[in-house]
Amino acid sequence: MPILRSGNSRSLELKKNCYPFLLGFLAISFQILILREFEIYFYGNELVYGFVLAFWLLGGGIGSLLAEKKFSPSVSKTGFYTFSMLVFTILLILLRFSRFIFGYLPTEMTGLSSVILTSLLISFLVSLPLGALFVYNVFWLEGHLVATYQLESLGAAAGGLVVYLLLIPFFSNWQAAAVVMSIVGMSMWLVASRKKTFLAWLAMLMVSTGLWIFDFPTERIYWKPFELVEAKDSLYSRLQVIKSGDQISFFTNNLLAFNHPDLAAAEEAVHFALLQRPEAKRVLLIGGGLNGSLGQILQYPQVEIDYVELDPALIKLSRRHLGEKAAVLDNPRVSFHIEDGRRFIQKKNQQKKNQKYEVIISNLPEPATAQVNRFYTIEFYSSVKEKLTPNGVFSFILPSSENYLSEELTQFLASIYYSLKQVFQEVRIIPGDNNVFLASDGKIDDSLEILVSRLEKLNLQTVYFRPELLSSRLNPLKKDYLMTRIKSVRNPRLNSDQAPISYFFNSLLWSKQFKGLEGKILTFLNSLTRRWLFDLPLLLLLILIIILILNKNSIGPVCLLPLTVMGFTTIIAEIGFILAFQSKLGLVYGKISLLFTMFMLGLFLGSTLVRSLFREISLKHLTAVQAGFVVFLGLARAGLTSESEAFFYSLLLAMGLLGGMLFVVSNSIFLQHRTRYGLGYSLDLFGSFFGALLATSIFIPLLGLKLLFSFLLLVNSFCLAFIIFKVSIK
Repeated sequence: MPILRSGNSRSLELKKNCYPFLLGFLAISFQILILREFEIYFYGNELVYGFVLAFWLLGGGIGSLLAEKKFSPSVSKTGFYTFSMLVFTILLILLRFSRFIFGYLPTEMTGLSSVILTSLLISFLVSLPLGALFVYNVFWLEGHLVATYQLESLGAAAGGLVVYLLLIPFFSNWQAAAVVMSIVGMSMWLVASRKKTFLAWLAMLMVSTGLWIFDFPTERIYWKPFELVEAKDSLYSRLQVIKSGDQISFFTNNLLAFNHPDLAAAEEAVHFALLQRPEAKRVLLIGGGLNGSLGQILQYPQVEIDYVELDPALIKLSRRHLGEKAAVLDNPRVSFHIEDGRRFIQKKNQQKKNQKYEVIISNLPEPATAQVNRFYTIEFYSSVKEKLTPNGVFSFILPSSENYLSEELTQFLASIYYSLKQVFQEVRIIPGDNNVFLASDGKIDDSLEILVSRLEKLNLQTVYFRPELLSSRLNPLKKDYLMTRIKSVRNPRLNSDQAPISYFFNSLLWSKQFKGLEGKILTFLNSLTRRWLFDLPLLLLLILIIILILNKNSIGPVCLLPLTVMGFTTIIAEIGFILAFQSKLGLVYGKISLLFTMFMLGLFLGSTLVRSLFREISLKHLTAVQAGFVVFLGLARAGLTSESEAFFYSLLLAMGLLGGMLFVVSNSIFLQHRTRYGLGYSLDLFGSFFGALLATSIFIPLLGLKLLFSFLLLVNSFCLAFIIFKVSIK
């Protein structure tokens, strides 16, 4: 069935086809912007990602079912689209001011219950009318579901590219939303009756202008009672500059990047490490140099520093607001690099290949997200070791508690400690409100006498790193208590790129700060073994398949089960690919729209390929596409360790292609027997809802990516066996 059907003018067909295209454009743009806003105001934790995506998909699925049952021919196309954009605008504003509803201060950590309620309200209500619009577009296109799906997928791919290429690099999220709605409003005005759509276009123009003008003023209100000096979106995060008296604080996605001045943090980060190797000549500092750490390192007269910072926008803001205090970056002994710290260490540049460091200091936040967790994995520690001299020292700091370690904090610290021990022969921890980790294949001496003697010999000018304060911190009883607690953990879980357990432990610690069910739920999940997380779900799926096999109605289950499994599989695999991409490359905040775009482009290409290859779609085609999913997942599992950006784009494109093919084949067969335009679409989204909910909160951190893809491979193999069995007995 061609998109431009005979018997109609191209102008009329363009008007009809424009609306599903605009739906895809709106949906992907809104989804990306909502995700980025949640990353800003809820710290970008992967649990938050899961809830936002899950409730988005749930809203879309329910919206499509409701529209199928309550379709009204009198509904205006322009009016429905305008209503959807107004709902998005209201909820976008509500998201920014959600902290006032829950009574939180800026930068204050929010409870998991608040995250769930906010993501349920925002994501669900934004996607609900969009899901309904899909079904309405099918009716408006006279029942051509496949053409609607194609056009929506193509619109989503185009929207993702526009957001990635034109909006993210130059505009804030609110400004990007204003541009998106202006484009859609203008498009409707051009293709529809201009008289009828004038008021809708005018309303969208006013709303877009308001978002653009009030973006920064509303963010200043959000930060009250603190004084927000400047806010800027970069490719990596939302940057905020806060001024309080003589102190200037720099935040990334509402998380503190550094204060200036912050001598206590700078001295702690630098001197415990450098006093291990006071003769060091080359030091690598990853992040956090502008809190005073660079100045502290420069007190060692022979040291030359390679300082690596990821975000050039953060450095520009620092120079602008710190003025002469940022002049340390221009010191001839400091070589400044704008690059991801992990990639800097791993790069194979011949000039750097043989360069070794006596000391490497990672001055980054705790592993609360996958972006930061990648600096606390076995793979990263191995890369660090390759860049160290044989007796070189690696150091980093994690928040802790000086006098009492809870069970959750102990498990978290044990995960980091034993992951380090997999790579380095010697690991010591300096206890305190911040634990200083020191790792080396050489000798590490953390005795008070030696550190004080070296401090005095070098005549270092310090304020907080002084003998009278060190004597309490280096008390042998405190060190013994810390190590006793860590070694009491049986079977500690190691933190790796493929099994990022530390950010789950960090989420568990986060949840314990609040009264509610979240801490109990995460503690319960942490206690589950593979039998409950891997074996039991597969057993339940087998039971379901047996029940469906016994069902005499062959067409419904054969067509609809693969659709549900496809939705479940693609969202989990998509999140898995994004996490693997993040672990290796660390660019998700800026690249997430392109990653989504490749998947949506695959959906369009897959649905188009089916229509061009198969004249009469049958169950054998469904079997072939499902078999393609099984082969794809086997290959994807083997390639998760790739460090090629293009490889991950190819995976998402291929998965989208298979998903688009399966959607068209399943629905085409089903619609030959029952005319239900929204059922297949909603089941796809419901499967994705459960997948998103389970992937980020349970499967990925607790099973790891390799085992997760083994699980998906088995699920799709069972589904393939079910299809083959039903076809054979038909």
